[in-house]
Amino acid sequence: MEIRLKKIGKVKATQFNKDFDGVYDYWKKRAEQDYKYYDDLKFIKEHGQVFIYIKMDPLEENELINPDDYSDL
Repeated sequence: MEIRLKKIGKVKATQFNKDFDGVYDYWKKRAEQDYKYYDDLKFIKEHGQVFIYIKMDPLEENELINPDDYSDL
């Protein structure tokens, strides 16, 4: 089973390190309001930026797109 993430924002690494609590509270509130997400946030640091992600629900077998359904396009 794979874990799917959705990027909801990014901040500079210096700001993230300086004010982690403020950054976390801001993005946690945004995730709750915009995406109805109430679990922990995921952070990935790359190239001086920290990307903020939420974990998405895995797709069920019946939600997968079958390419044969669109063969007439």
